[in-house]
This record gives sequence, C-alpha cells and structure tokens, in this order.
Amino acid sequence: MLPFLVSLIIVYSLFGLFRLHTPEGEPGSFQFWLEFGSLRILLFVNSVLAFQLFFSIVGFNDLLHLPLKIGTMKYVILGKVLSNTAINSYQEITFHQSLIPSEQYEKLPFSHRFKARLSSVLALMLSLITEASHKGQYIDNRIIHCHQVKKYNPNQWYLTLGFLVMVTVATMIIPIPVPGGGFFNFGDVMIVFIGLYAGKKAGAIAGGIGSAIADLLLFPLFAPITLIVKGLEGFICGLAHQKSGFLQIIFPLIGAIVIIVGYFIGEWFLPQLGKAVALADLPVNIVQALVGFVGGRALFEAAKYLNL
Repeated sequence: MLPFLVSLIIVYSLFGLFRLHTPEGEPGSFQFWLEFGSLRILLFVNSVLAFQLFFSIVGFNDLLHLPLKIGTMKYVILGKVLSNTAINSYQEITFHQSLIPSEQYEKLPFSHRFKARLSSVLALMLSLITEASHKGQYIDNRIIHCHQVKKYNPNQWYLTLGFLVMVTVATMIIPIPVPGGGFFNFGDVMIVFIGLYAGKKAGAIAGGIGSAIADLLLFPLFAPITLIVKGLEGFICGLAHQKSGFLQIIFPLIGAIVIIVGYFIGEWFLPQLGKAVALADLPVNIVQALVGFVGGRALFEAAKYLNL
C-alpha cells in the first residue's frame, strides 16, 4: 500500500503546483491540495483498515453456518477446499522449483523469472482443475443420493468455480517480479487465459467474482469497480474461445484496454477515490493489463502444447 500512497501524495502535489480547480470551481493552492489530499488519503487508509479488520473477524468458515440451501452451499464447500488446495499446492510447487540448480542464481533475468512463474502457475492450474473435477463430482453424487436434488450443469459448476478460485489466489499470492524490484499479480494473466480456454461465461464469472473477492480481502474500496471491469475483461477475452488467428490476439488486447479505461473511469467517479486515485493508479493499470495480456496468451499457448 505504501507505494500507492506515495504516488497519491505526488499527484496531489502536482494538483497544487498546477493550481487545478477545487471542487468549488476555484484555482486551488498548493496548501489547499495537500490538506485536501491528506484528508482523502486518511479516509482511504481508514476505510481499507476497517474492511480488513472486519474480514479478520469474520472468516470463510462462518459462511458454512449460514442457512443456505444445499445448491448454494456446495459452492461454499468446494470453494473452501479448492482455495486451501491452491495455496498449499502453490507453496509446494515453488519450493520444488527453487531446488532446480538453474533457479538458484541470485540475479536471474526478468524473462527467466517470468517464465518460471508461468510454469508454476500452469502446474497449479492442472492440479486445481483435477481437484475441482474429483471433488465436484463427489459433492454432486452426495447431493443426488442424500438430498434427492437433481444434478444440473454437469462438469460446469465446479470447473468454473475452480477457475474463480484460481483467479482469486493468483491475484492475492502469486506475484510477477518486475525489473528494479516490486511486484504485480497474476490475476489478469489468469483472466485472459480462462477466457481463451473456457469461454466468455467462465471468463466473466471467474474474472469478475474471483478478482472482486481478492479485492474484498485486500483493497475493498476497489471491489465494485473490479467486479464490473474484470468481469467484462473475462467476457471479451472469452469471445476468442475456439477462434483462431488474429481474433485470439485482438479480443485479449481489447480486454487489456478495458482494464485501463474501466479502472480510470471507475476510480475517477467513485466518491471514495476520485481523480487523484485514478491518475495515480493509471501507470500501474497499464503495466498490469499489458502483463496480463502477454502472460495470458503465453499460458494459453503452453496449455495448447500440452493438449489440455
């Protein structure tokens, strides 16, 4: 959060230097924008901390005690199983990957580190798809025999849920190392891949809901924007599903543009954020969208090579 807050201070300082108009329509002084920015930054930090405190008290297991119907509860149960599997599997995959001699050099080029991360994500995805299929079929069979509920959408609900969990985990714990230090996340890489691999419905659900869940746990104020923008990104990428050639490039590229433009507009008009946040977040969103486009396309090509 610290780099983002520093960028906000820089943006408000630039507002003061260029004497941008205040909300009342008058030219704002440097002191005005610093005071205004300090209050908005404090409000932003307090809001984030309040949400994080709430989710630290209310855990995922609390959902299991809600009076939900079995048709809804199955998503909660399998989601919990898959999230635990994803986190544990990723730790094991990266641990074994770190034992490879070529991975133990202190200064590896960015391209090497990025490919290594892609390979670990591909391995995790294979593990999660298998786990989702096995556990999903088991849950469906239990529901059919114990609750006399007819099976519907076979193979669809649990694979889509597996993709959703994959996006959430990739956004929260799978970093993309960038030159000079720092990290982005693999969330958009997975959204682009899922759209290309599974279609617009899975792309929209996994992209929108999966990313929004991650934001609720990390930066809750962004969750409404994320739900719409990344759901739209997944849907657009999914339009290239089972297409060939140029369309498999142009639709994910449009999805990347949607991320950049969607977040800029959403943050600008969201009352708790405003134009300073939109401007401060713009460079990050551009890089995140482009990395998601390149990584998602690369992951999809790797999956095709493995005949998934």
